[in-house]
Amino acid sequence: MKKFATIVLSLAMVLNTFSSFSWGPTGHDVIAAIAERHLTDKARQEIDRLLEGRSIVYYSSWMDNIQNSPYWEYGYNQTKTWHYANVDKGYTYQTMPKNENGDVVVAVTTLADQLANNYDNLTDSMKVDYVKMLVHMVGDMHCPMHSGRLSDLGGNRMKVKWFGRTTNLHSVWDSKIVESARKWSYSEWTDHLDRTSAEYKAAVMSGTPEEWFVETVGYAADVYEYVEGLGEEPNLSYQFVFDFSPLLEQQLLNGGYRLAYVLNTIFDGE
Repeated sequence: MKKFATIVLSLAMVLNTFSSFSWGPTGHDVIAAIAERHLTDKARQEIDRLLEGRSIVYYSSWMDNIQNSPYWEYGYNQTKTWHYANVDKGYTYQTMPKNENGDVVVAVTTLADQLANNYDNLTDSMKVDYVKMLVHMVGDMHCPMHSGRLSDLGGNRMKVKWFGRTTNLHSVWDSKIVESARKWSYSEWTDHLDRTSAEYKAAVMSGTPEEWFVETVGYAADVYEYVEGLGEEPNLSYQFVFDFSPLLEQQLLNGGYRLAYVLNTIFDGE
């Protein structure tokens, strides 16, 4: 237990002390699987060593799962705000008051910097945790409701119906739209999405985590506008899936390419 507490206390110190789930297992698996296809040999070898042969897909939902583990109370609860960054209507990510416990942009940027520039001073246990967290958080920052409004807790308090059943907008984007858009396994999603040109990949992999997140903020605004235009507690169903499947596919694909870029930059300087 002390080992886990020490790791997370170190994380908190690195991030200057900074319940929300995302995509669902399928979405996170797709992003990690796409990223894994585009790792350099050097990055893949070091990640394999750290994860003892397990894939990054295996750990893609680890950061959500630890919220239900005995280790949560030993320090990992300090990471609960690292899955998202709320941006209210009329604000940008830059102008929105920041969560004092940190957010997904700060966490991704800081952990990536630690792995890239302070690698030799980190224990293997810290490196393993940082990699697992990056695999998950880069995915999180591409989920629109993880840039949702603080006023409704990222859509958690925005009631909607999904094919006639009461739920909330956050839950729709976490998993329901993925499950409804295609009855595919994560590997089928990966095979069908990862078919783009080298030029597209290069364009998507440019920029910074903050810039990628700002894109997501814009997409979240589009989702809010669409749903609010349907009236109080709208019934989202086939039309919503049709209208937003292109965005869903884009964000899963882009999240995968950008995760590969982050890991390759860390472990191979690319």
